[in-house]
Order: sequence, then structure tokens, then C-alpha cells
Amino acid sequence: MMKGETTYSSSLISDPLHQDSCSSSLEVLSKVIQTCLGPRAKLKLLRHEGGGSAILTSSFRRLFHHLSVKNIFTKIVISTAKCQLKNFSDSSLYCAILILKSIHHAVASEISLPIIGVLYEYYSNLYMECLNNRNNLYVMNINFSNLCHLRSVIYSILCSKPGCILTSKDKNYVIALILEAYLALVPPPPRILDDYNINMLNFEGSGVKESKLFRGILVPVSKIDANCFSNRNNKTGPYRLALFSTSLAGDADFPVKALEISGSFTALEIGLKHLEIIAKKLILEKVHFVFCQKVIHPQVRKKLQKVGIFVLDRLGTEITKLIQFISGGCANASLVSDISYASLATCVVEQVGRKFYLRLEGGDVPFFTLVLGHCNAQAAAELQVVCGQAFSALFRILRSGKVCSGAGCAEIYTAHIWAAKVKEQSETLRDEVGCTLGQMRGAATAFLRSVTDACVALHQGARLDFVTEHTHGHLWRAGEGRFPKQDDRCACARFCASGVDSWAFLSDIGVRGLDPRAPEGEPRKSPDLLILDELSCKVNAFSSAFETASLLLRTTLCVNNLSEPELSVDTQPETLS
Repeated sequence: MMKGETTYSSSLISDPLHQDSCSSSLEVLSKVIQTCLGPRAKLKLLRHEGGGSAILTSSFRRLFHHLSVKNIFTKIVISTAKCQLKNFSDSSLYCAILILKSIHHAVASEISLPIIGVLYEYYSNLYMECLNNRNNLYVMNINFSNLCHLRSVIYSILCSKPGCILTSKDKNYVIALILEAYLALVPPPPRILDDYNINMLNFEGSGVKESKLFRGILVPVSKIDANCFSNRNNKTGPYRLALFSTSLAGDADFPVKALEISGSFTALEIGLKHLEIIAKKLILEKVHFVFCQKVIHPQVRKKLQKVGIFVLDRLGTEITKLIQFISGGCANASLVSDISYASLATCVVEQVGRKFYLRLEGGDVPFFTLVLGHCNAQAAAELQVVCGQAFSALFRILRSGKVCSGAGCAEIYTAHIWAAKVKEQSETLRDEVGCTLGQMRGAATAFLRSVTDACVALHQGARLDFVTEHTHGHLWRAGEGRFPKQDDRCACARFCASGVDSWAFLSDIGVRGLDPRAPEGEPRKSPDLLILDELSCKVNAFSSAFETASLLLRTTLCVNNLSEPELSVDTQPETLS
């Protein structure tokens, strides 16, 4: 072997989920995620081990961007959660904790994991059938004429992320801004971007009530440019615009096959001469604005400004894309093709805090910019992520029209229905799978504990801190006397304890059937107390989690690369490095 050459070796591991290296990695990940769930979550201070800035968050989108893992099972769990985040922008932490709890309880049982994996597939399909059933009392069609329902959905999302650091008044103010933008975009316009025609910015150094909603997009400009535009602009729209995505500084690529340069000219002079020709065309076309994604040559800028054309460069890819979208034109990507033009309906200077922006509006395409203020930079960044999740949930509701009781109540009620179905179909399942009755009961117990543990994790509590009942089948926090008081409400705040006759522990789900009653009307207290979740996001989180858990439980052989270390993170509850 040559000096300095690295060797790699691998080994086959049987029954990998029972190995200490794998179980410890999954356990660490479970601890990290569990403390990030719900309104009582603990924030994580994250920094790269090589140094640099740190962030404070409990959001999955920001959390796992800074966490590196090596264990293949841990990677699969995180990958599943990232897919959930990509498609639904929410419930990724819930998806991950459900996978981890499923594996934990399956490994803790004495039943063969592949058998549990097969049974999990059946149990999960049955659970999803119960959750999606039209007779599920706590899955409801949204009443779009009642803004209280929409407010409850947004309120539930804001409350689930403590990193935003919001007071009750702050939450109500942010909810009002989100609803204003949402209702202005309903029904959705013919042309819509992935972010639903809503751009979000954040700034620190001011209160949340300094947040504002603007129609159009905001382009950051210097104070000098803002004053220059205000002094020169004495015209109302529409404005003619020339937008360039290529450089106007002479460094663009020219499609010239052969370029001969004499001693009297340089390449830079030839490029500048071509740019001056373009500037003359823009002046003759009487454009009002010339915007460039990259850089504009100082001489070209001076020539355009001399005749009153407002010039902005270094816009970047994102802002260039938004300007192109609202203006309805095309960005000029070449300096040798004919120049295309677009139009803007409105262009005014706006000041937000100490920053200046140029607010641009198109003609027919509605677009909004939500500027979120906060006294803390990390909280402002967290709030921007959470507001994005709220918009995503609202537009999903527009498509599906369904919500369900939140805070774990819909899941616990569904678990009651599911347990009764399992009893009814036990004989059929035993013959179909070819397992014993004991294996079926053990797998069902592990499955049920996984669901209830995930619900309890939303409240940062233990299993014994919560109870249920057979009247409504909801989740309740136990009081000091081990049962809720008469004026206590269930986790989703829909029902009051005074209407419940008897209580049961979560482990007793399925011992007896529900005695369901028709749901009461809305609570007499503030509708903000009602916790509602968008249904399709929750359904997909459950479906992905159960599918992944079943797959991992049926994995009996793993190829381990011995050269790679296992997951190694600081397991202190407050800090990850």
C-alpha cells in the first residue's frame, strides 16, 4: 500500500436497530426533537463546530440545516422529515418524533421487528382510514365565512413556535396582517408563485407592531437613491421598465466567434462602446427605469441618469425574478438580442424602520410583501419562517377545505376509533399475516404508545401527566388530583371537563368503546383558545412517518462503513454544537 493512502472497510450488521451504536444515535435525535415540539419547546443554540455565527431556534427548517449525522437510520428519519417540510412547510418535527417513538417502542417489545414492521403497515393504513373517515367527529369542513376558524389555524401555528417571542397582542397583530394578505389573494390569481405571491422580509430593532403589509414588492435602496428618486419622480404610472439579468458593466459574454483587436482599441473599450449603444437605445425608447440583476458600468449609469432615467443594479436573483413576475415582462439575458420592455403601475419610496425601499406594483398580478419587525434578530428570523408556515397552511385549506382538532385531540380520538377497529378485524388480520394473537397485541400496544407519546410530546409532558375519556375521546392534562378540574378544557380547548363523567389513562384506550356525543358549538370563551390544525399536512405527516417506521423495522441487515463515525452531538437539552 502506498504511503498516505486511505483504506475503507465495511461490515455487515444483523438486526441493526438492536445495536447500541444505532439505538444511541436515534435516542440522541429523539431527545433533540422532543424538546423542540410545541408551545413549551426549549430553544436550541446552534453553531457550526468550526466557528462562526450561532442561531437560536426550535424550527425544523433552521434546526437540521446545522446538524450533521452519519448513522444511516438517523439520516433516513431526517430525510423523511425534510420531505414533509418541503411539501407542507410544517409538521416535520412531529413526523420525525413519530418515527422515532415507533422504533423505540417496537425495539422495547419482545416481538420480532420484521413482524412488527408488517403489522405496522396494516395498523397505519387502518389508522389513516379512521382519521380520514367522514364520520370522524373532529375532522370538519372549514367555514370560510367565519374568520374565527382561519384565525385559530394561524394562532395554533404561532403558539407552537416559542422562538418568535410574541405577546398575546403581538400574535393578534401578526394574525391580522396574515389574514389581510390572504384574503386579498383569495381566490388565487391566474399566475401565482410557489410562495403564493407573498414575499417576507424581517428587520430587528423595533417592536412587532412596527410590522407592515405592503402591496407589491419592496426593493432595498440606499437613502441617497431614495432621495434621488423622490426628487426626480414627478410622474404617475404606468412606468416603462428595462430589466436586465446580465451584466451591464462590460464583462458580459458576447457570442462572437472571432474578435480581432487592433492596437488602437482594447477589449474593454469595445465592450464599453457596445454598452453606450444600448444606453442610446434605452434613451430613445423613453424608459423610466433600468434595473440590473448584476452591475451597471458607471459611465452607462451616468449617461442614463443625465436624462432622468432611474437606475438600480446589484438586485440579485430573487428580486429580479419578482420584478419580472409582477411586471409581466422578460429579463434581458443577452446584450445582442432585441431589448424587451415591461411596465410597472406604481413606484414609490417606502421607509421601514431605518431602511428605505422602492415599492413596485404590477398591473394585473396582485403581490404583497410582509415586513416583520422584532427587537431581536433571531426572533425576527424565526417569525418569518413561522409566518411562511401559516400562509402555506391557509392556502392548503383553500384546496382541501378541512381542518381538525389540534394539540393531539384529533389523534387521541382517532386512536379510540382505531382500537375498536383492531378488535373487530383481529381474526382476519391474524390469518392474513400469519402471526400469533400475542404478536398482534404486542404490535398494537407499541403502535398505540407511539401515537400517544407523539401527542404528549407536543406538550413537553410525560404520559402519566395526561388522561383521556370515553365521552369525547380527547386529550386532557391531568391536574394535581390526577384528573382535570371541572373548569379545565381539553388540549384543543373544545370541551370543558364539567361534561365528562369518568376518566381513563392513555394506556386504557381500547379497553372500552367510546360513547360519542355530537360536538358542542364553539367555546364561549375567546375563539383564539380553539386549537385547529390543517388536515392534509397532518395526514401526510402520519402517512410518511408510519411508512418509514415500517420500512426501518423490517430492515434486518445493514452495511456499516467503519471509517465513518456515528452521530456525535452535545446532548444537553439547551445547546447543540
